[in-house]
Amino acid sequence: MPKTPAPATASADGSVGWSRPLALVVALAFFMENLDATILTTATPSIATAFDVVPADLGLAVTAYLVAVAAFIPLGSWAADRLGARPVFLVSIVVFTLASVLCAASDSVATLTTARVLQGIAGSMLVPIGRLVVLSGTAKSDLVRAIAYLTWPALVAPVIAPLLGGILTEYAGWPWIFWVNVPVGIVLVLAAWRIVPQVPRRRRPLDGVGLVLLVVAVSALVLGMEFVADASTTVAGAGLLVGSVLVGTLAVFWFRRAAHPVLDLRPLRIATFRASNSAGSVYRGVVSAAPFLLPLLLQEGFGWSPVRAGAMVMAVFAGNLGIKPATTPLMHRFRLVPLIVVATSVLAASFVAAALLRPDTPEIVVALVFLVSGAARSVGFTAYNTLQFADVPGAQMNPANTVASISMQLATGVGIAVAALLVRAAAGLAPAGDAAFAYRAALVGMAVLGLLSIVESASLPRGAGDAVRAGRR
Repeated sequence: MPKTPAPATASADGSVGWSRPLALVVALAFFMENLDATILTTATPSIATAFDVVPADLGLAVTAYLVAVAAFIPLGSWAADRLGARPVFLVSIVVFTLASVLCAASDSVATLTTARVLQGIAGSMLVPIGRLVVLSGTAKSDLVRAIAYLTWPALVAPVIAPLLGGILTEYAGWPWIFWVNVPVGIVLVLAAWRIVPQVPRRRRPLDGVGLVLLVVAVSALVLGMEFVADASTTVAGAGLLVGSVLVGTLAVFWFRRAAHPVLDLRPLRIATFRASNSAGSVYRGVVSAAPFLLPLLLQEGFGWSPVRAGAMVMAVFAGNLGIKPATTPLMHRFRLVPLIVVATSVLAASFVAAALLRPDTPEIVVALVFLVSGAARSVGFTAYNTLQFADVPGAQMNPANTVASISMQLATGVGIAVAALLVRAAAGLAPAGDAAFAYRAALVGMAVLGLLSIVESASLPRGAGDAVRAGRR
């Protein structure tokens, strides 16, 4: 009987070489996690009916997942160092899958929220550890290829989630938005068992104080952004945001002085990494607003049906997919910073173009605007994700990966919250009978934020990130 091949083992420096199968396994895990972060919103009315509550009561279930993912990422990083990245990655897939079963079987808001928290904690370990096992064995010359594989789930999942969630909810029932994770989880466990390598452990004590401070700061930030967008909880939301700033400042003070901080901030001294997690976070926030604003523009502003709007937003996905074969050659052919500037400018222009659309605009024109927007977001997103690790030495890859994972999760949540705030603010200024005005104003506002993010990136020295272009053909 043939023996099952043992998983690859990293060398002393953590290098196992570039592996396309490994990148695909991790990308599929990312897709599952990213999809679950957004798909619940589509099914909220159906779940509310099943639980005999109003849809607003389910907001906590959505927010609880985002809080858990962002807040517990450092715990996953520590567990990977302490127990090994491979076993923690496998366990996180199993727990995520089981939590999905609990979500599907939920019969109340409380049980669903509890299951979503468990799912979020598993997701918080799934994402950074998966990226770590790929990046730890990838040479700088192969980094562009690796990042290209790891980027597409974050771009594709939020775009197809509304349509997929609507189809599953309408034709199979809302529990199936969670049941679909079961076969995916089983396939992932089997594939990861064979492919994911052993990565050397680095034992370090758990920084309990730092973890508590970080969890409180992140939770207050995410909940504050959620509450401040609702008129009935604006004051509470503002208080949470102030508390987040205060606790976050205390956490930074602690991390800089702790012997073994749960969040090592030293990678932020690297200019390209710092810019990718400040200006890059603004860009990611703008990108995350598109799947939120565009369906609302079409449904609330133009009166389209959810299915018609969801199908049209798939043009963004087509742009992502269509440009993907050219993304890696572009990264090798052109410097990263000019690519980021061009991609961000085109993305901002596509937002303004979307704001100029009218209900009688030909659908081919609408699709073309969304297609260009999808292509621009794909190039810029991949360029930022590549730039942030371009100059990070191998010894700092794990802490850099942790910081990057937290900033990415927060950027997504905050970007949607800022877009919601802009919609709410513009709604009070909308002319009578213009249902689309608030969404048009929000799109223009997000375009301005995108252009502002260029300033820091453009100030990087010429040739920033060229280390990843060493292997260009």
